[in-house]
Order: sequence, then structure tokens, then C-alpha cells
Amino acid sequence: MKHLLRLSVMLAAVLTLSSCHKCPPEGDHVVAYTVDKGPEHRVYLVDDKEWQTMLDRFCDWAEGGSTVTFYNANKSPNGHATKDATTFSTTSREEMKRWMARMEDEGLTVTVSYDSATGTWNGTAYATAPQPQQGDCYTGTLVYVQRDYHSDYPQYSYWGLRVSEDSVFRLAKGGVYLTTNNPLIIDGTTYRAGESMGETVTLCGALNLQWDAYSDYFVLDLDNNYRPYGTPPMPVYVGEKDGYKFLMTLDTTNHRMYCTSTLGDFAWQGAIGGGMFDYLETDMADIHGNAIIEVFHPCASEGHPFSLERTNNTTIVLHDYGNYTTDQYLHTLDGITLHRTYGCWETWGCDTMGFNIVIHLNTEGDAHYSIGYSSMPFYVDCPTPFEAGEFYPDRFNNGWGTMTYTATGRTVNMTADFIDDNTVRLTPQDETVGCVGSYVFHRK
Repeated sequence: MKHLLRLSVMLAAVLTLSSCHKCPPEGDHVVAYTVDKGPEHRVYLVDDKEWQTMLDRFCDWAEGGSTVTFYNANKSPNGHATKDATTFSTTSREEMKRWMARMEDEGLTVTVSYDSATGTWNGTAYATAPQPQQGDCYTGTLVYVQRDYHSDYPQYSYWGLRVSEDSVFRLAKGGVYLTTNNPLIIDGTTYRAGESMGETVTLCGALNLQWDAYSDYFVLDLDNNYRPYGTPPMPVYVGEKDGYKFLMTLDTTNHRMYCTSTLGDFAWQGAIGGGMFDYLETDMADIHGNAIIEVFHPCASEGHPFSLERTNNTTIVLHDYGNYTTDQYLHTLDGITLHRTYGCWETWGCDTMGFNIVIHLNTEGDAHYSIGYSSMPFYVDCPTPFEAGEFYPDRFNNGWGTMTYTATGRTVNMTADFIDDNTVRLTPQDETVGCVGSYVFHRK
């Protein structure tokens, strides 16, 4: 049942986890849950609609083969709850949801699973001791997290907790990262760098999402402080195939892709190669269980199917399930591996007259705006100064101004007027290179 996984889970598991740790609103419906006896997570629910959505999510996980356990973290068993476990079985998902909600409302801990052979939902509810309000608890091994690219363990690094093969939480207290040049004291036990790394411990606190110029990461605040940090930047993925480059900024909130490419195949460009695209999640999957999405450009009446294979936290493989050919000279997509980048790319989009032009600008290192990529959708039927490919920008004018394209050697001179920090109006100095007077780009 892997096909039930949504794209948001496939592409942003880290962000999905963090959304379950938002600051609690008014009210006391706090559901704590574990999946397959993993780390406990908590979600704060504001109304019955969110509660029903959460119950559906529990059922989805169970139907996919997991065992889910949950309880109301702010509610103790009522006087009607028995000390013996209550069991329940049904072939009706809706009936199981009603039973799960009733047991949770009585302050019981509920465990639910699904037997795919018989189509039967099985539940157990039992009373447990009140849970301490100490935040979520995570079991893992102590590790060090390198502070930056110029320092190494142990003098200049942070204490971290590795909770899975690819997930490490930085440890903080009092709003400050705990560094390995000082011992870590947990419940009276002292851990020292160099001799305690790799030891298994259980730590409780509030899990927060943070990010810097290179990555986003979790911080486990041992003071149990939830700190809303806003929204991290949208991820930019970069891939290369047969000497052609492809960049994609992925907006999973609004289901939109901002793409640039050096690939000159118009059929492929129309599918996903250049411009702004919307996508829809589906309940379908490819033969490997990867989620399939339908990608649309503004002039398309039907979507183009792609599947996204997650190979690790920062790498995906985009597979074309539309009408592609294996002829290498046509440069069709078929499959391309994309690696996530952090902080060194800006994404700009122009929808003047529906052009949907996208520009990616590189901002890494001292040579700011040293390279860029632009793509204009194939359906634009009037000339613009933007090509589909790599260009060298004017690094002394915030990336705008003179744009020299690599493939053709063509140079376009622009006058850049900044409306605000996130909006720029580009006016070609040569009136013959564009069918409109100027183009307004917004930072995405």
C-alpha cells in the first residue's frame, strides 16, 4: 500500500514531522502518537475537522502495514475506563474511526492495526498512568555535529542525538547549542566528548525546525521550549543528464514547480522543462511504489505523469511516465537524479502576460551571482530576451543587467529597477529583443 504515501511525505518528511510540533493554540486536545514503536510525536488539534484528518492518517499508516498507538496527552482515563484492555475488530474503516475517537475521549491509550488478508481493523484500548508534561522523548545515540566546514570534532562541534540512520537532532538548552568542549549532563550522568560518543540515551524536550545557508535541521530543546521559526526556504534541486542541466524549485505548500533547463527538446520542456508548473498528487504509484504526480502547465488540458523516487533525504529521481522515447538524440527525460542544494540559489518568476518565465541565480561564495539559468515555456509565441539555458549575469548589479548566454553567446542588456527586495522590473535596452516593454520578476 505504498501508493497511499503523499508527495509531501516523499519529499518533505522532515517538514512533515516539524508540523506536528507547532505551538499549542487555545484548547487541550493534544494527541501523542507513535508508529511501529518509534519516537513519540505530538500534534495540537484545534477542531474536530483536524481530529478526523488525524484519525484518517492513523488508518492510512495502519493500512500500509504499521501499528499505530496514540492517546490524549492532556487527559487521564475517566471513571468508566476499566483496568482491563478493551479490544475491537471490524471491516469498516469508519466504524473503526468512531471507536478510536470514543476510546481516546475516555482517556485510554489506543493501538490500531490492519489485517490486509482479511480486510479487518483490529484495535486495543487500555488505561495508562498520566503522562508527564515533559515534551516528546527520543531514544538515540550521542554523536557530534560539526559546527561548520572549517572545524572538526571535538573542539568546535555540537552535541547531537542520532535517532535514525539519516536523522540527527542538535541539542540545545537555554536557547544555546550545547558544544562538545563542555560535558553533557543528563539526569545526573555526565557524558564527555571522546569517550561517550555512541552511547544510547533517551532525551526529552521540544523539537524545533531551523535552517542555515546549507541545510535545514532539527534542534531538540532540552528546556522544552517550542520556538516558531517561520517557514524555511523552498528547496532547490539540481540534476544533470547527458550533459544537460535541470533545476527545480519545489513548493510543496502550493503544489508548484519552478523549473529551468538547458535541454532544448520542446516536447520535454512542455512537460516539465522550463517555466512554472502546477502538480496534483494522485493515489497511483509506479511498479516500485513511488508516488505518481500529474504535472500541468497553463496551456495543458491534461497533466503529464511523473513519479518521484526518494533515495535519501536530499536526493530524488524524477521519472517520466508520459510519452517519452529512448532515442538519445531527442534528449527526453525518462529519469533524472536531482540533488537538493541549500541557500546558494535564488528563484525568480515572471508571469507578465502569462509568460511564466523562471530564472535561477547562484549566490554562492564571494563571486555573488556568478551564474544563472533561465527558461521560457515553449507555448510563448512572441520573442523575449530570455533563452532556455545558462547565462553569466552582471554580478555587480545584483545579478541583473547584462546577461550573456553560454550556448549562443548572445548578450542581452537590461535596466533593473528594484520595486522592493523581492521584486525587480527588467527592461531590455534593445527594444527589438522583446515583445513587451518590461518584465516584472518576483522572488519565490
